[in-house]
Amino acid sequence: MENRRPALLLLGGLTVAWNQRWLDAARARGLDLLVLDAPTPHADTLLAGRDTPGHPLDRVADADLIEPDDHAALADRAAAWAQAYDIRGLCCLREEYVEGAAVVADLLGVRSPGLRAARVCRNKHLQRRYLADWSPDSALVPAAGRAEAVAAWDGFPLVVKPVGRLASSGVRLVADRRALLDSLTAYGPEETLLFERRAEGPEYSVESLSLHGEVHYLGTTGKRTTEVTSDYFVEMGHTTPAPDLDEPTLERLYAVHRAVLDRLAFDTGMAHAEYRIGSDGRIALIEIAARPPGDSIMALHWLATLAPLEDAVVAVALGERPHPARPQRYARQVYLPHEPGVLTDLVVRPALATEPQWFDPAEVRAQVADCAAPGDPSALRCVVALKPAGTHLAPVRQSGDRAAMFVVDAATPGALDEIERRCLAAIALRTRD
Repeated sequence: MENRRPALLLLGGLTVAWNQRWLDAARARGLDLLVLDAPTPHADTLLAGRDTPGHPLDRVADADLIEPDDHAALADRAAAWAQAYDIRGLCCLREEYVEGAAVVADLLGVRSPGLRAARVCRNKHLQRRYLADWSPDSALVPAAGRAEAVAAWDGFPLVVKPVGRLASSGVRLVADRRALLDSLTAYGPEETLLFERRAEGPEYSVESLSLHGEVHYLGTTGKRTTEVTSDYFVEMGHTTPAPDLDEPTLERLYAVHRAVLDRLAFDTGMAHAEYRIGSDGRIALIEIAARPPGDSIMALHWLATLAPLEDAVVAVALGERPHPARPQRYARQVYLPHEPGVLTDLVVRPALATEPQWFDPAEVRAQVADCAAPGDPSALRCVVALKPAGTHLAPVRQSGDRAAMFVVDAATPGALDEIERRCLAAIALRTRD
């Protein structure tokens, strides 16, 4: 027991395959990495090279593949590792592992958001009940009670959310009772739904870092969604920091976020919450997660602040006071629109001097590999096809329907808009019927 090597445990940890900044944070502290993730066709391939010196995953001392809802197996694996390693902290990198990570942290006696925060953040309905002061009106609709719920609901437009799904899957705006009845055919007969009064206004996320209940970092990300052109709410763009928030509005948003964290008894870790700000100034909570954000938002914070936020997340997990940097630039991720059909190519004109990447879930490869200095010119950081050629592309109705994206950064919001325009004119997804 005295010779145990210090280690950091990552749940949902195969995220490090395309974001090696987690590896860098562990390496800088001399920590081995222990990884828990789900069994998938690609997991074994990703881990196969980790015993080779110089391999990107050579800091992964051990790994196991366990389903995220098998909390007993996760706890047993962590307890066994704790006999051989001095596990000094853990980070949860995937939504599905949030509750399991809190259980493991409680077992090992290391820091986490806490069992209440984890449980509530994993359940859309519990969020509405615990966080009612900041939430739109809502009603839980069990599968057997849909007809009664439709008859009783009197606030339109409303948003329908399936409680058991992730991200934007199945989230839909309906305008009236007839449309509501029609929309219900898209949900499984056993699915529990949430009816919510639509929260108006632009959407923003707040990313925060807490240590023992004290907030040490707050950042914002502006959102674009498909709601402009459809009845769905798929995120198609992120901008960090949000350039259109004035200081008084930002302070009010942060005050709401702090109050939400307090209600959750959020202890240690990263939170990612989404809000809408109405024309009357009301701030409505859309949802909150007890984990780092998805998509490329962590990379956007890196490009904006010039320092990896992953290092600060690891710091609080270890009980260290973090020193995250403030934004010095602006960064944006843009998902490309597409015509439904079979994906044939992702074309990038030579003027952009960037080759497209074709994302391979079995490949260890950073999507965003470089960061600027404060005064550097605007830059295109990557262009990535998220699906292989030959994939049939459906209309974008959930996050998994998105097919390609690019990431840019610039010194000013105006320069960021300009490089986005140039990229949109020079990048195209090609499909055929």
